[in-house]
Amino acid sequence: MRIRLWLFAVLFGGFITSCGTSQPAAGTESYIAPGYKKQKYSNILILGTMKDIVGRKKAETALADLMNRSGYKGTATYNTFSLADIHSKEELKAVIEPLKFDGIIVLEYMGASTQISDKTTLSSTTPLTSWNFFDLYTSPAYDFNYETTTQKQGRVLASFYTREKYEKQWSSGIQLSMNDGLEMATEKLAGTVLARMMRDKIL
Repeated sequence: MRIRLWLFAVLFGGFITSCGTSQPAAGTESYIAPGYKKQKYSNILILGTMKDIVGRKKAETALADLMNRSGYKGTATYNTFSLADIHSKEELKAVIEPLKFDGIIVLEYMGASTQISDKTTLSSTTPLTSWNFFDLYTSPAYDFNYETTTQKQGRVLASFYTREKYEKQWSSGIQLSMNDGLEMATEKLAGTVLARMMRDKIL
C-alpha cells in the first residue's frame, strides 16, 4: 500500500511539474547567445530602423515607456540621430559612443505581407543574420503600412546588444497585425518584446 502511495505521489508530482513548466510556443522562440548572463542594466537604448520617422518614434517610445513603467530604464533614440545620415560603421560609432548606455534594443521592421499575396517585401543589403551592431547602417528599413483595408501582417526582428561586446546577445521574430493601425501595433510590439526578454531571462 505504501509503495502504491509513493508511486502515485511521484507520478502526480511529475505531472504538476510538467504542467507548470512553460515553454515558448512554436514561432515565438528566441536566439540567446551562448554564455549570456542576465544582469541589471542602467540604461538601455531603443533603436528602430524604420525609415519613417513617425513609425520609428512610436515604436521606440512605446517600448521605452513600457520599460520605464516596469522598473527598467529605456531611452528612445529617434531624436538623437537618423540612420539615413549614417553611411559607415565609423559614423555609427561616432554617434553611439558618446551616449550613456550599457545595452541596446534594435527593432528592425521587415516589411508587411497580406493574406492575399502572402509575400513579404524584403531586399536586404546586409545579411539579416549579421551579429555585429555596427552593421546596422546598411540594414533594410521599411515604413509601417497605415492601410487597414486588407489584413496585413508586419514582421519585426527585435535584437539586444550590450555595450561591452556590441554583438547580438538575443533576438526574436515578432509577427504583428497592422489592421488596428500603427498605434495599436507599436503598443503590442512593446509588450511582446519586453515579455519575451523577461521570459528568456535577458532582463
